[in-house]
Amino acid sequence: MQQAYEKTLGLTLWSRRRGRIARVTRIVGVEPIFAVSDMPRAAEHYARLGFEISYHDEGYVFAQRQGLNLHLDLTDAPAPGGGLLYLHVDDADQLTAEWRAAGVEVVEPQDFPWGKHEGSHTDPDGNTIRFGSPLRG
Repeated sequence: MQQAYEKTLGLTLWSRRRGRIARVTRIVGVEPIFAVSDMPRAAEHYARLGFEISYHDEGYVFAQRQGLNLHLDLTDAPAPGGGLLYLHVDDADQLTAEWRAAGVEVVEPQDFPWGKHEGSHTDPDGNTIRFGSPLRG
């Protein structure tokens, strides 16, 4: 019985709900949307962070880097800022150096008891990207 509702069938998963087996649609991806107040500034900022920028229109931009897609939305609702994204990276120190070389402020990565070496960056609109790599040694 356990295998029946854990088995993946195409884009459908089986789940146990209320004592019976039910079909559940599998989520195949997530793309964060950051509210921004100045699109040219936001697009330039994410380009400096190494994202490839493509405009949907003047109020909506896609920022892509190595399979990660961010949406930048010129909007007042919700108010710009407050978005939060966590990136699992191979080397937090290397990403810190890369972003600092691009001229952006980065909070120095620190070691944490949960086994991660983590830092962060906050964009001009107040959206925060936290990032971490496994502790070494």
